[in-house]
Amino acid sequence: MAHSFHHLHLRAQDPRKTAQWYVDMFEARAFGERDIRGAVSVPVKLGDITLTISGPRAGEDLAASSDNVRWGLDHFAVGTSDLAGDLDKLRKAGAKVLDEVTSPTGPRIAFIAGPDSVRIELMQV
Repeated sequence: MAHSFHHLHLRAQDPRKTAQWYVDMFEARAFGERDIRGAVSVPVKLGDITLTISGPRAGEDLAASSDNVRWGLDHFAVGTSDLAGDLDKLRKAGAKVLDEVTSPTGPRIAFIAGPDSVRIELMQV
């Protein structure tokens, strides 16, 4: 039996606005919009991964999210060839930088709070 990573599903109060943020910040590509059981869903291609960004369904009460370190899915990582440039762009757009690690012997990484308190790692590749 073969398996592969298919997509990452994010929930957002305003999925169109959140999808546009990924397009603007990471040059992702939104492709279409659909209804998933009553919720607006906008798929976004970020590199080889599809982010499916959906809003709440009618009557759904979603728990608040957090950009704190947590059990379960803690974050997802985005590779970049220009960490400093991306951080500058994100800061100018109002993104909250949670942590920066620039070790001379390890990878250069940073964590930011994305839309809807999604924790995102940026990694210099």
